[in-house]
Amino acid sequence: MTRKPRRPLPSGLRATAAALAFSSLLAGCAGDSEDTTSADPDASATPVAPRLGRPIEVGGTPSAIAVGDGSVWVADNVGGTVSRIDAAGGEVEGERIRVGAGPEAIAVGEGAVWVASGDDTITRIDPAGGTAERVAVRVGDPRGIVAGEGSVWVASGSDGTVTRIDPETLEEVGEPIVVAAGQTIAEGGMALGDLAIADGAVWAISVDGATLTRIDAASGETGEPIAIGEFQALGLVAGEGALWVAATDDRLAQPIVVRRVDPSTSEVGASTEIPGAAIPIRLAAGEGAVWITLPGGLRPPDPEPLPSGVAYIESASGELGAAALEVGERPGAIAVGEGSVWVANSGDGTVSRIDPGP
Repeated sequence: MTRKPRRPLPSGLRATAAALAFSSLLAGCAGDSEDTTSADPDASATPVAPRLGRPIEVGGTPSAIAVGDGSVWVADNVGGTVSRIDAAGGEVEGERIRVGAGPEAIAVGEGAVWVASGDDTITRIDPAGGTAERVAVRVGDPRGIVAGEGSVWVASGSDGTVTRIDPETLEEVGEPIVVAAGQTIAEGGMALGDLAIADGAVWAISVDGATLTRIDAASGETGEPIAIGEFQALGLVAGEGALWVAATDDRLAQPIVVRRVDPSTSEVGASTEIPGAAIPIRLAAGEGAVWITLPGGLRPPDPEPLPSGVAYIESASGELGAAALEVGERPGAIAVGEGSVWVANSGDGTVSRIDPGP
């Protein structure tokens, strides 16, 4: 198994029999999840009843997606561009916006759209006019980006730091914040992944260190790393009253679980195993659920390819949905906003729209 969670595995078979088999597997596990996942007291008690809308053609290899300012912003990893979808009408608007080579992560906030690319660059997009501006600050191997608490925050996959950028001046604020202090790359503690904002703090996962770290947004001070798994932390999102972390305790990523963390106490809560989950895995939270991408493909030593799709955990009940949604080919990114769930499918150049219902 590769140790870089952002590298997609080969796409899985999308045969009807495989989809039905996976739905049956989820149905069998849904009853068990009630004992392992705590309910969110702040979430709506209305059950989730998702429905899949028509696919939206964006082309290229969609690798990252974010929602804000009435639009859905989709980054094409191969083309080095960002497409804009009108969230109300579901239509692609305007021309592709050129950003850095190999965009990996995208965020909306602090008055702009922010794109972190594999060439170590950060691009600011004006959501009103769609014009792009390159930020002078460079971040080595940027894996995660969030905008909030008055700043733009970028996680490095190469040196275990988080860089803070002023959204007005586009200049770096202070020195990069060292998250994996005392850990070396050889010890598996340096590479950072997703970032999230909750409870006045920025949260970062150390991928191979399998930890979650709180960064105080006002002071930049870091807390003690929180053990989140025994092998790898694979994904992170904030929403529905909690932080949600995808992790695995096994070098073959069997199984992958989603763990709930209370951002006010840093306590790690219950876990839910996600059947069929594989690397890479992405999370989104909102509209009454936590949404999880299933990329499909081969997962050694399993001889049969896994079906792809989107699974979900209902926030109010803590239960795993009875069936995964079959979206486009090789779903690689997911976001919630404007009343819908949006899935970027890297295998067929589409975006799937999910109505969370009921």
